[in-house]
Order: sequence, then structure tokens, then C-alpha cells
Amino acid sequence: MKKKTILRTLAAASAVALLLGGAYLLTKDDVRQKLKETDLKPYMPTPSVLAALDDISEPEITTTTITTTITDETTEPTTEAAVITTASPELSAEVRHSLIDSAQSLNSAYPDALGWLYIPDTVISYPIMQSDDNDYYLSHAYDGTYLKAGSVFLDYRCEGRFRNPINIVYAHNMKNGSMFAQVTNFKNDSYFESHKYGWLATPETVYRIDFFSCAVADWNDSLYEGDTHVVEWVPHICDRSVVGREITYSDDDRFVSLSTCSYEFQNARTILTGKLVETKEV
Repeated sequence: MKKKTILRTLAAASAVALLLGGAYLLTKDDVRQKLKETDLKPYMPTPSVLAALDDISEPEITTTTITTTITDETTEPTTEAAVITTASPELSAEVRHSLIDSAQSLNSAYPDALGWLYIPDTVISYPIMQSDDNDYYLSHAYDGTYLKAGSVFLDYRCEGRFRNPINIVYAHNMKNGSMFAQVTNFKNDSYFESHKYGWLATPETVYRIDFFSCAVADWNDSLYEGDTHVVEWVPHICDRSVVGREITYSDDDRFVSLSTCSYEFQNARTILTGKLVETKEV
């Protein structure tokens, strides 16, 4: 009897030790991640610049009506469709130059850093990295040290200044809510509607990201094939969309997709996609 009591005590103690050990490791990883983010402060956009991006009002929307004449007598003579277009966003010279300067300083300090991604009213405010494969930054910070949370990074097959028609960016869906965990929130209609824009600052320019799709797809879906023609790729990602809005686009437009793990099915991914719209200086 005494032996059984001792065994139960040891088992309980072992279980507690495992739980505490797991909590310790989780806390240790979280602390390491916070320290890395703190070390980035000299290179990130200033709070006042981010506040300015937050305060920018929605662009003026122009609606154009297209009328198509149908000559078939068995159908209606005309049909109408609304095409919504948006003007290029305008930023003050001070804000735009500050964002570009920050991206240049970041790239000088860490050559793999391509720019800074920011989505207002989320925790997503991170540098975008790129290596010669899609594995390295899954487990490394911007400075090359090991980090369980990894980094936000651009697919290695993409050109490093977002000049490709299709640019795929990855990050983990972290349990602590960091990295791209909040990308999955965009599957909610009201959240999607209240978070229409993101911002991308590079050493050359600043883009607004006009989000139009939040899709769910398998990790090897053809939407990850960056050489797909835009006129085929956009309808395909819209078909995969859980929530979205209509956009106008042409062969000259460029897009960015933010991809992270999700759990609708095995190897599911949530992909938030927007059109890159280069800002103008006022």
C-alpha cells in the first residue's frame, strides 16, 4: 500500500514537473521573442509615423458604370456592372521619407531584410526577410539567431523588391498571437471589412496593400506558383476565398499574399491577399 502511494506521488510530481517545464520553455521562447522585437526598435517605423498611417482616411472611391449592348433578341438588350477603382494613396513627404529611411537602415544592418510590413490595429508590424530557401527563417530571427517564432519572410523564388506580379510572404501562426496569428482573423466578415489595408515600406518606396481576399487552401495549392499569369491567378484565389471583395486589376498590377498555417483540415493554410498600390508624396 505504501509502495503504491509513493508511486502515485512520484507520478504526480513528474506530471507537475513536465507542466512546469513546458511553461518554462514557453515563457523562455516568448521572452526571447520579445527581446528580439525590442532590439529592432531602432530600425522600425516610429510610433508617430505608424499613427499617421492609422489616421489616413479611406481613399475616395469612384464608381464607373459599364453598359454592354446585347444583340440577341432572346435576352435583355442591356446589362450594367459597377467597377470600383481607387486612387493612389497619398502620404506626406515626412511620413513617406521616414518609412523609406527606416527600411534603408534596416536593410543596411540586416541585408536579408527587404522592408517593413504593418497592418493597423493588429500586432503585425515586422520586417520581411528573405533567404535562398523557405526553411531558414522558419526558425531564425532577423539577425540569424535561433528563434522558435521565426521571422516573416518572402518566398525565395520571388524577386526581392516585390517586383513580381505575385509575391508570397510566410510566417508562423503562433499560439501567443504573434507573427501571422491574426491573419486568420480575416476569415471573419466584420474583421475583414474593418481591416481593409496594410502597409509595406521598402528602401525604394512605400505601398499600401488593398486587401481583397482571405482564402483557405492546401499548402501545395497552385496559388503558391508565382509564375501563374495574373489573369488566371486572381480568379483562382478568389475561388478559394472565405471572404473577399471585388477589385479591378490589370496585367501590370502586383499582389502580395500573407500565408500562415490554419487548421480547417490537414495542411490547411490561410492566405490574406492584397493589391500593392504605390503611394504618392504630397
